[in-house]
Amino acid sequence: MHYSARSPSYRLWVLPLALGLLGLLVACSGEPQKGPQAQSPATTPTQQGAVQDPAPVALKLLKVEPVQGYIREPLTVTGEGLPPGKTVQFEWGTHKGTYATEVSRKTIRFLERSFVEKRVPLGKAVADAQGRVTATFATPEDYGEAHDIYAVVGGQDVAIGEFRVLRSATMWPTEGPIGTPITITVTGMGWEPSENTMAVLYDNKYTGLVTAVTTRGTAVVRVRAAGPDGLHTIQLAGAISGTPSLGLQQSPASHIAMDHSWTFEVTKDAGAPPNTLDWPSGSRVSTLSDAIPKVMVGGVPAAQGSKAGLEAPYGPVLSQTTLWARGLPPNDEVELVWVTPRSKRVGSNGRSETETPLRKATTDADGSLRATIQVPDTLGGWHVVKAVSGDKVLVEAPFFVQQSLVDVSPRRVKAGQTFTVQLKGVGWTDLDNAVAITYDNAYVGYACGLSCSGDITVDLVATGGPGTHLIDLYPTVSRAKGNYPPEDWSFQLPFLTALQDHPGQALGYELPIFRLAIEVVQ
Repeated sequence: MHYSARSPSYRLWVLPLALGLLGLLVACSGEPQKGPQAQSPATTPTQQGAVQDPAPVALKLLKVEPVQGYIREPLTVTGEGLPPGKTVQFEWGTHKGTYATEVSRKTIRFLERSFVEKRVPLGKAVADAQGRVTATFATPEDYGEAHDIYAVVGGQDVAIGEFRVLRSATMWPTEGPIGTPITITVTGMGWEPSENTMAVLYDNKYTGLVTAVTTRGTAVVRVRAAGPDGLHTIQLAGAISGTPSLGLQQSPASHIAMDHSWTFEVTKDAGAPPNTLDWPSGSRVSTLSDAIPKVMVGGVPAAQGSKAGLEAPYGPVLSQTTLWARGLPPNDEVELVWVTPRSKRVGSNGRSETETPLRKATTDADGSLRATIQVPDTLGGWHVVKAVSGDKVLVEAPFFVQQSLVDVSPRRVKAGQTFTVQLKGVGWTDLDNAVAITYDNAYVGYACGLSCSGDITVDLVATGGPGTHLIDLYPTVSRAKGNYPPEDWSFQLPFLTALQDHPGQALGYELPIFRLAIEVVQ
C-alpha cells in the first residue's frame, strides 16, 4: 500500500513505529564500556572543552480516541508509564497563520502566507499511582488535518500522540428571493497549500476563493442568491491555487473531503436590492496604533513634547476630519499639507510623493491647534497630514482613505447594453489597488485604480433575462513580490472571505465588499 508523506494515514502509523524503534535503540544500547578508556557520555569533554548532550529521552506514546473528528467533538487522551502522582499538562500542537508583507514608506508588497509552529494548552490531569492518566477534551477550533498532542511534566515532554481534525461545511438558508444572503461556514481547513484554499462555484460558474490563514481554519463566506427562479447548485471545491482543482481525488491531497454541494431555491424576484457596502468588523482590522507599520508615515520625527492626531482617522474622499496638535510654537501660523504617493510607479523605489496644501491655521497661545480639513479626491489607503511652519515640519498624523461607491448608472438597462460602476478611494499597494468583480456570482475580471488617482470606472455589459442581476466587487491581492510559486496562489481573484481573512487587515486596511444590482428590462 502506498502512503503519501503528507497523508494523515502515513503519520498515524509512522509515529508509533518511530517511537517504538527509538525506545528499542535506547534499550539495546547497554551500559558504556568499563575501563580506563571509557567515560560517561554526559561528561566526555569535546575538543572545545564542552560536554556532550545527554542521550534523548524516549517519549511514551499517548493513545488518542477517536483518532480523528470534527471541532468541538470530544477526544480522550490516555497515557501510561508516566511519573506517578504528577500533574500532566497536555499541549496541542498547531500553527500561527499570518500574511507576510514588506512595508516601506512608499508601498506594501505581498510576500506569502506564513505558518509558524506553536503549542497551546489543552488541559491538565494527574497521573495515578501506576503512572496512568486519562483526560477528555473538546477538539479545538483549529486548522484541519494532523495535530500533535504532548504530555508535559515539569516542563519536560514525556509523551506524544496525534489527532486529525476533519473538515466540515454548512450552508444557510436554502431558499429565498434574488439577493438573499447565503452564508457558507467551513471549519477544519488546513495550513498546507493544498488544504488552506477552497473555491465557490455557483451553477458551475467560478465565484471566488476561500481562505482561512489568520482564522485558524475557519472560513465564513457570504454570497447572494442569483436568479432566475428555481433550483441552483452551490459547490465548495478544493482549490490549491485559488481556482477549482477538479482532479484532487487523484492527487496527494485525496484524503481530504474536498467538495461540498448544496441546492438553493430562488423563490422570486422581489426587485433590485439597494446598493450596499459590507465592512469587516472592527475586531478583524487592527486599530490605529504606532505599532502598525504604515506607508507614508514616519517621514519626520515629532518635535520633543509635541503630539498630533486626527479625530476621525478613517473616511472616504471629500469627507471632513479635524487635526489636533499640542506642543507647537505658540501663536504660530502653520500650513496643513496632505501627503500622498504619485499615481504611477516611478523607478525602482516604487512611487514618489506629492504634497497638496489644505489650509492655513494659527496655533493658540498654549501651542495647541485644532483645524478642520477636507480629504482630497485621491488614492485610497494610508496618507499623512502634516503641519509645516516655514520649511520645518512640526507634526504629522496618519489618515486612511476608505473605498466608496460613487454610482451605478443606469440601474435599468436592456440586455446587451452597458452600464457603469464607479468607485473612489482605491489604493496603490498590492493589497488595495484593485477589486475583483462578479456578475450573478460568476467572476468576470478585475479593475485597478492605480493610474487614475484611486478612481475605478468600469463599463459592464448587462446579460441575462429580464429582472434583477447582481454585481459584487471583492477585495483582492494584485500580485506578489519575487518568484512566488504560481501553483500555490493566484492573484486578482475575488477574496470571498475578505471580511475575516485578508492580508491588509493586520496593517489597518479596512476594505469593503460592494453589493450592487441592476434591472434588465425588455
